Amino acid sequence: MVYTLLTLSVADAQKAVIEESVVDVECMSPTHVVQHFREVTTILSEQGASLATFVCSCSKNDKLTGFKGVVSDATGRVIRKLKESELQKTEYSPYLAIDDYRMFLDYTPPVYPITISYEWTIESRDNLIEFPRFCPQTDYDISVKKASYRLKAPKSMNVRYALQHIDKEVTVSDLSSTTQLLTLEVSDMPIIKQETYSRPFRERMPMAWFAPTDFVYYGTRGSLGSWADYGRWEYSLIQGQDVLPDAVRRELHQLTDTMKTDREKVEALYKRLEKTTRYVAILLGIGGQKPAPAASVSKSGYGDCKGLSNYMRAMLKEVGIASNYTTISTDNRRFMPDFASVGQMNHVILQVPLANDTLWLECTNPQLPLGYVHDDIAGHDAIEVSEQGGRLVRLPVYADSTNLMRTSITIDMNAEGAADMTVCQHTFNQQYEDHIPLLKMDEKDRQKVFLRMVHVPQAEVNMLKVSQVPSAAQITLDAKVRSNKYATQTGQRLFVPVCPIHQGYTVPQSSDGRQEDIWMNHGYLDEDDITLTIPEGYVIEARPKDVSMEYPFATFSSTLQVVGNTIHVKNRLLKRSGTFDKSLFPQLAEFFSTVSNAYSQKIVLKKGKQ
Repeated sequence: MVYTLLTLSVADAQKAVIEESVVDVECMSPTHVVQHFREVTTILSEQGASLATFVCSCSKNDKLTGFKGVVSDATGRVIRKLKESELQKTEYSPYLAIDDYRMFLDYTPPVYPITISYEWTIESRDNLIEFPRFCPQTDYDISVKKASYRLKAPKSMNVRYALQHIDKEVTVSDLSSTTQLLTLEVSDMPIIKQETYSRPFRERMPMAWFAPTDFVYYGTRGSLGSWADYGRWEYSLIQGQDVLPDAVRRELHQLTDTMKTDREKVEALYKRLEKTTRYVAILLGIGGQKPAPAASVSKSGYGDCKGLSNYMRAMLKEVGIASNYTTISTDNRRFMPDFASVGQMNHVILQVPLANDTLWLECTNPQLPLGYVHDDIAGHDAIEVSEQGGRLVRLPVYADSTNLMRTSITIDMNAEGAADMTVCQHTFNQQYEDHIPLLKMDEKDRQKVFLRMVHVPQAEVNMLKVSQVPSAAQITLDAKVRSNKYATQTGQRLFVPVCPIHQGYTVPQSSDGRQEDIWMNHGYLDEDDITLTIPEGYVIEARPKDVSMEYPFATFSSTLQVVGNTIHVKNRLLKRSGTFDKSLFPQLAEFFSTVSNAYSQKIVLKKGKQ
């Protein structure tokens, strides 16, 4: 891989304490909710300074109706009161069009420790598809003294909930003959430590979700009783959105009618999508859930993930190929199978079930090869939406060994240690993704990146070519490099690096009291074939020993052979994805220490007789 291994972060000192976190929700009807929040946080050091900033999301349907803040020092003395008039509004967003905006107050603590309390109220109408989440612990190195969640709702409303890493029960009681109360309380939650090779924080944090089974959302009605119900509602939003202009329909038939296979047709339309549209994020219409009509995307030439996926679906339908609108998350790998909710996903792709293959189309980036499942969605759960409803599916993952970087390097070195190098590198699948930015860079920036990949002093790039293999997840890099000081000359000796790539490894340090099992999100295979010519008049005085290691999480081998005046070095590193017992972490540290040493070894050449 071209990126540097991460170090194990020795947990920073605790940066904050949540003294009290309160979420108090009153649901008057399926279309009217008032949410009251209170957060009291003691910030212990500058590392927690960002927790002093207040931010809340609003929209035309979510109004901030009350706010106040108080800042106190370590003695409890109030040093500042914060007013609603100090809040600022920002509509900045990566989206071209969006109904949402944020109210924020950027406060910098003057001293530490300091305690900040915020109270605010949000009134929401006609968009109750989920209640606020219960999430008192929002980052590493923060403890929670006490936190509570109270939800008042009509008894006629069926409220569902789901818990993650919370060992308390939700209690349900009657407030009156018509009102129910759901309560969840926790206390004395210890900090979560950040650890190298562990699951993302969002999978480790305590959290609870609450949602009505039946809902009214921007005038639409639906159910979240199951993923099948969710899919039926999503399907209702895309119905009638697939009508294409007559001129486009004729063009599609002219393009595909003579093609023999459905796959050829899909590829032709995918290329057409690339040439005629671009991605622009839009969050308008049914709370950002409804895609723009296919005719609108066709006319404007742009759309978001929903609009582009729906447009591609409409084009496929026109030429007789069925496809399924599919919702997914680029963050959450897993959906809760028994708790359907809109908030678990943030993206839309298209599933095309062909006779001998199922294609997953990333319509926001049709420059990717047809059917390539990129890293942000590979292996993730998704909901296939059809007229029959929603179906929980899982996208495929490429085998670790297919995430390949194969590098061949020829080094022709002279007696002074200068060298001419020829580099040929092929990358596939996830490692191909790492190299995609090179395709779009200008020559100057591309050379800078390349010289960070090939670690040689006083290097000059004489040729650099980066190309993508057509319709494949493969990038080829060819380069010629001149180094005036590849080897270090000391007296009669040359100290020659064995491997000019894979430098800069930082070895994770083992520590006691690890909380998490080892989690390898990415698996990959690096193969190196390096040929180095021994300068005339030199012989090998010392050489690295061959290395071979195998562990459950990775294997590595490095061999060196000498044939005449040529040295052949072969390296092979296979890192496996998956979860491994935390007791193996010392072996993990030892493994990467050995790998780092192997990559940084030198051959010692001495002037002498052949």
